[in-house]
Amino acid sequence: MKIRATIIKEFLLLIRDPGGMALIFLMPLMLVIVMALIQDAPFRDYQEMKLDVIFVDNDSDSLGRKIEKAFTVSGNVHLIQVKDTAEAKREVLSGNYKAAIILPHGASESLRSKTGNVIKSIFINMGMAESNADTVYVDKPSIDLQLLFDPAIKMNYKEALSSALEKVLANVQTEWMLDELQAQLSDGAPHKNATKIDFAKLVSIKENYASKKKERMMLNSVQHNVPAWTMFAMFFILFPLAGNFIKEREEGSMLRLRLISGSQFPVIAGKFAFYFSVCLIQFVLMIAVGVYLMPVLGLQQLILGSNVLGIAITACCVAMAATGYGLLIAVYFKTAQQALSFGSISVVILAALGGVWVPIYVMPETLQQISRCSPLNWGLESFTNLFLRGATTVAILPDLLKLVAFAIVTLAISVFIHKSRTIRN
Repeated sequence: MKIRATIIKEFLLLIRDPGGMALIFLMPLMLVIVMALIQDAPFRDYQEMKLDVIFVDNDSDSLGRKIEKAFTVSGNVHLIQVKDTAEAKREVLSGNYKAAIILPHGASESLRSKTGNVIKSIFINMGMAESNADTVYVDKPSIDLQLLFDPAIKMNYKEALSSALEKVLANVQTEWMLDELQAQLSDGAPHKNATKIDFAKLVSIKENYASKKKERMMLNSVQHNVPAWTMFAMFFILFPLAGNFIKEREEGSMLRLRLISGSQFPVIAGKFAFYFSVCLIQFVLMIAVGVYLMPVLGLQQLILGSNVLGIAITACCVAMAATGYGLLIAVYFKTAQQALSFGSISVVILAALGGVWVPIYVMPETLQQISRCSPLNWGLESFTNLFLRGATTVAILPDLLKLVAFAIVTLAISVFIHKSRTIRN
């Protein structure tokens, strides 16, 4: 009876508090929508790199044309032709462009000469040709092709552009070495049927994601923000929970309950059961936003995966942990100001460490280790494994057990503190 009476009382208190209703249901929905929209562009930047790069072709020969053709085919890099090197440097330094490729005079001729010398050196070492004083060997100074970067460029952009340019140059060198090899074997005579090989097509790389489902599943703004901010909202259940609990204590309602014979555990259990249910309603609403509203706003749809049972169990475990933490804050602190101040700051810290604001993989290594201690990280990892990796319930069981243990410990401490104060009073 006490448990049911407590649930009814908490329900009446909540529906009579418009501000609390907005904080629990409306604000989290607005938060997840805003954060998904804000972070959509950064997530796309990491996944779909597209750069406008200045290209200064001082060589005006075949090497420059091959570089331009290769980047045109790739589609990720758009070359902007500029004739003046000084102008290119000014544009990059001003931040108008993130990078510039500067091809020096005579680059094509120098590269042809070097590739020819490589083939000659091979023939000489194999005894198929004689060395003479006119032979120029490979230790000739390298070609000074410049790649200028904006100091504010993202490191992943820098590395991707450098790797792409190195790949293009490697393909050109290999192609010219083949031409030189055929020329040497034919004693320098023009070869009408010279072999042409597209080395880029010798090995085909097929990219895909390791997913059990056929659709393309990957981490994006929606897949990260919906479960992340859902848990953040669930942990903020401490606001109405602590507020009502401390208000009852200050108004004397809690004292009258203590005077009633019997254990005080049903009172705590009733509060726990009610706010546990509220957390689950929050979860359902936030998931509905991800599935139905996000596509309307031009974002990707939230992919839930196929393990519905695992999702439900994880939601219950997170709700237990959030409610247990809220009860602990409510019981421990004596004033609403103390409880709400400490509770809000602590939840923000746990969320930041747990990967709610930014994915854990972009954090420093030290913070990545610390984040393993945040209950929000346990829940977020479980949801990520379920939504994107198609994990089984057994696979996420360690994180679920941590959440349940956290809930049990916080609930036990709450009951102990509440009982201790009852005895003292």
